[in-house]
Amino acid sequence: MNDALNIGTALKMGWESFARSAVALIVGTLLVGLVSGVSLGICAGPMMVGYCDMCLRASRGEQVEIGDVFSGFSRFGSAFILMLLYGLMMVIGCLLFVLPGLFAAIVFAWSPFVMADGEDDPIACLRRSYEFSMQNLGTVIVFLLVAWIVSASGSLVAFGSLITSPLSQMMLAVGFLRGFSRSGMPVEQALPPSL
Repeated sequence: MNDALNIGTALKMGWESFARSAVALIVGTLLVGLVSGVSLGICAGPMMVGYCDMCLRASRGEQVEIGDVFSGFSRFGSAFILMLLYGLMMVIGCLLFVLPGLFAAIVFAWSPFVMADGEDDPIACLRRSYEFSMQNLGTVIVFLLVAWIVSASGSLVAFGSLITSPLSQMMLAVGFLRGFSRSGMPVEQALPPSL
């Protein structure tokens, strides 16, 4: 694998993209949690796919708006099934001595980004995430661990998660675009020239 999942590059590019669209991404984060909670998880899949779509668009240098977080509702059924399957695999894996659940969390972590990038089939999203992760397992584990640490670090200060959670998602979006894009575009075309 090349330098696609370079942590320093992903953090730098993720921060620059976050800074350009901070208000939309912060409010989007709040809306994902609020709508997912109020709907008892029924809307979690579409909200997550919509948020991933926002992050991908922001990473490409496109203008994003708060309402873009609802874009996942255009494929409600697929997004619901994707996150249901992902969640079930993690829960079942955790019941089998925890490690299989962690493994599922890692190898299927890219699946909402795959769907946000245009794939409608939940199984195909899971498969693409799994294949990419298995081909680059060591690098993916380290990359995701750093992203999760970035996200969790916000809980150390009041309201810190409002910055670190979207920053972590932007890091993942950059990693996704650099690692594999559904369109097959090289990194130079998938990301804005200034980055």
